[in-house]
Amino acid sequence: MVPFAARMIAFSLAGLGLAISGGCLSVLPSPKAPQALIALPSDRAGKPEASLSADVTIYPPDASRAYAGSDIAVRSDEELVFLADVRWADAAPRLLQGGVMDSLSKASGEGRALSAQQGGVTDYDLRWRIIDLSVSKGTGAVRAEVEASIVDSSTRRIVSQERFSADERPRSGGARDRAAALALTSQAVCDRVAGFVARSALPKKRQLPPSAASSNK
Repeated sequence: MVPFAARMIAFSLAGLGLAISGGCLSVLPSPKAPQALIALPSDRAGKPEASLSADVTIYPPDASRAYAGSDIAVRSDEELVFLADVRWADAAPRLLQGGVMDSLSKASGEGRALSAQQGGVTDYDLRWRIIDLSVSKGTGAVRAEVEASIVDSSTRRIVSQERFSADERPRSGGARDRAAALALTSQAVCDRVAGFVARSALPKKRQLPPSAASSNK
C-alpha cells in the first residue's frame, strides 16, 4: 500500500498543477485592441489611363518583416519601432494587393486582373516588393515605395520593371493622422502600379487550335 503521507503529497501536487494551469488561462493579459484600424477603401482607387488588354495575375508584394504584418513601421534612426494604438486592418501586402486590384477593376479594356488566391491561367504576373512603407516621427513625411515587375507567365521573362514611390505629410503628429496619410500614400502607389500593369501587359497573339487553323486556309 502507498503510505497515507505519500498519497497526500501526490494529491497536493496534482491539485497544484491544476491550479497553475487554470491560473495561466485566467491571468494572461488579453491582447490590447488598437484604437483604430487603417484600410484602403476601394472607392479611393483611381482608374488607370491605359486600357487593360491582357489577363494578369496580381500577387501580394514581397516584404521584409517590418512591413509584412499589420503593424505600421515608424522610421526612427537605426531603431525599428511601430506606431502605437493604430494598425493596418489586414497584413500590409494583402492590402496593397487589394489596392491594385481595386484600381484595375476600374480599367477599360478586355483584360482581367485576377488575384493569386483566385488562381487561373493568365498572360502575365505582377511580381513586386515593398521597399518602404513607413511613417516618420511627428509630422515628418510618410513614404510608400515599391518595385514592380511584369513577368510573362509562360516564359517567366521580365517584360518591364519600374519603381514607384509617393510621400505625404500628415495633418498632425498624432498616430491616426500619420497612419491615414500612409494609407493615402499607399493607394497612390497602388494606382501607379495599376497603371504600369495596364501599360506593360500587352495583348498576346492567341494560338488557334489545329482544326480551326486548317479551316481558315
